[in-house]
Amino acid sequence: MGVVDDLKTELQSTRAERQWVEADWQDYVTYTAPDMERAFNRPGGVSARDGMSALRGSAARDRSRKLYDPTAVWLLDRLASGIGSLTMPEGFPWHGVGFGDPFAPAPSQADEEFFELVRDHLFRVRYSGRSGFALANRSRLLSTVKLGTGVLFPVENEDSLADIRTPVHYRYVPLYEIYLVIDAQGNDCGFFRVRTLKAWQAVKEYAGNVSPKVKEDAADAKRKNTDYTFVHACFVREGGHAQATDTRKSRFESIHFEEDSGHICRRGGFFEYPLVISRWDRDGLSPYGSPPQAKLMSDIKSLQSLARDGLIASSQAVRPPIATHAQERQLDLNPGRINPGLIDEQGRPLFRPMIDTVNPGAADAQIETIREKLRVGLYGDLWQTLLEGNGRTATEANIRRKEMADMIGPFSTNIMAGNEALFEREIGILGRRGAFAPGSPLTPPQSVLEGDVTLTPTAPIDQMREAGHFEAIMGFQEYLGIAAGADPSILDLHDREAEYDLTRRALGLPAKLRRRPEEVEALRQERAAEQQQQQQLATGESMARIARDGAPLLQALGGEGGLDGLA
Repeated sequence: MGVVDDLKTELQSTRAERQWVEADWQDYVTYTAPDMERAFNRPGGVSARDGMSALRGSAARDRSRKLYDPTAVWLLDRLASGIGSLTMPEGFPWHGVGFGDPFAPAPSQADEEFFELVRDHLFRVRYSGRSGFALANRSRLLSTVKLGTGVLFPVENEDSLADIRTPVHYRYVPLYEIYLVIDAQGNDCGFFRVRTLKAWQAVKEYAGNVSPKVKEDAADAKRKNTDYTFVHACFVREGGHAQATDTRKSRFESIHFEEDSGHICRRGGFFEYPLVISRWDRDGLSPYGSPPQAKLMSDIKSLQSLARDGLIASSQAVRPPIATHAQERQLDLNPGRINPGLIDEQGRPLFRPMIDTVNPGAADAQIETIREKLRVGLYGDLWQTLLEGNGRTATEANIRRKEMADMIGPFSTNIMAGNEALFEREIGILGRRGAFAPGSPLTPPQSVLEGDVTLTPTAPIDQMREAGHFEAIMGFQEYLGIAAGADPSILDLHDREAEYDLTRRALGLPAKLRRRPEEVEALRQERAAEQQQQQQLATGESMARIARDGAPLLQALGGEGGLDGLA
């Protein structure tokens, strides 16, 4: 119980530190993301004592009660879709594998082909039907764009160790369940996950290792749906190390316990940090990221207020409040209806609108000004420019793509940075399952075993940046052609093989397009042998032609006494 009590104390401290973040999340969900994190989408915010709200109640009534203008909502939806297409598009290898050491030598042909094998295998694992990666990663990306932080939890498939198609299950973790912990440098080093499970779910999740009270409720048909709160704590283990082969000595310790009773349900560890965390932007050393609309909330709230007032003004213009004579009378303003007694002897009506100067469009210009600010602030103008750019030249289109890469690039880098933890986790799981053992199709070369391997950027947004290298190479080739016309010796300074490698990498083409060095050497030797043979044939033909053309002359000279006759 001592460990659990310490963890409870630390959890309470973490909850207290996150209260101000939850207030911001409440605003984001209310005004810009009504489809995200229903636990925060309540009139009073996160009201449960443990920092959570029950999900069993429908939030449809409160979800959009303050939403009168959806501009920010669809702009964020478009931004999330665009970021997904630029950073992690489905059906496209949005990252490669390479050496992480910046001073490491360039990978050999065998190294590059191995890296591509590993990359292709990882994408097959992720996008298999039972892994759950596509949906979980989509939710993580939406949470990153709309709330500033997205969390993915790759879980090793321990139920079937022989399942090579699905060694990893990917699960999205909502922000209201997770409490992140960072060290003094801002690195993720632990977390608390607080979630509510029904009694029968808890018995199944922890294989019966729950408190007697939970077991009793799970066995009772009337009480099996009783809710219990469970906490998953993960933190750096004292004495753990990266080279450990036993979870009891792994880098991170993991404890699952019931919050009320303190009963420990599961204890183990992780060899790698188990969470994949992506942040849109980061405010100092905060554990949580800041979304793109954080700096626009005053404009977004003003827009909602103006849109609400515009709706009220429109209603007042169409159906204004009515003042009647002497006493309240029920008016029937439907077409063709008769309202007796509502005119005097002179035929003057005994009622009139109380407001007759309403201008429903008075705030339209101001509303449109705020909408334009949001389009710029949430990058909506970039996507619209591409949609309307059918008549642009290739140069203009390239400039716009480069501009998009420059503006979205820093934030996409923050999102992709979390994928390094994903790669480390996946490689660790596959390695422990023997994927890289001798005799496996993924057996690495010796040079890879001796180096540090990590992700390399190959997403579409990274290719936008690399496109500049390709354009520079093409311009340099044009320069060489002009310079070689004046001085052919300048070509001696140019390395065509290095140019080929740079061009292939800039275009993101696979290493299989390049032949292995031994194949290239064999082709060159064969080509040299053919050239030598053709040269010998040409020399023989030349000698035969000389002999054929000189034969009549020799015959003529021989008939006149040979060379002596010349004298």
